[in-house]
Amino acid sequence: MLPTMTWANRQRSIRVDLQKIRRIVESALPMCLEKPRSKGVTLPAEVEITLLGEAAIAKVHGEFMDDPTSTDVITFEHGEILIGVPVAAANARKFRHPVDHEVALCAIHGLLHLLGFDDLTEPERVIMHARQDEILEAALRCL
Repeated sequence: MLPTMTWANRQRSIRVDLQKIRRIVESALPMCLEKPRSKGVTLPAEVEITLLGEAAIAKVHGEFMDDPTSTDVITFEHGEILIGVPVAAANARKFRHPVDHEVALCAIHGLLHLLGFDDLTEPERVIMHARQDEILEAALRCL
């Protein structure tokens, strides 16, 4: 069963098309569920995705991860995914693709964390990033 997904845009510094991002992630969701990293791992019944500005994501990052810098995505096991839009926008410029695609990629990254993927070691990072890129590309083809 697919989780209920709720979205909120709590930042105003960078323009994003939340409806487009939602369509991309909703298209990606079944692909995320196809291959969980660990057998038997499922998503929570509800997943909440919130877009935050730089100060807000840095505050949460400092509070929960002991790192007061801003970041692109933070995932909590209970199903909350926080996306730092300014960092996502900087990454979009770096990798030369639209901000909306990068924000969707951050949401996919968070979903994969909830499905048992991790990126704490280089081998795990390579596996996770390859999977999230594959899912994003497939989701974009479905639109």
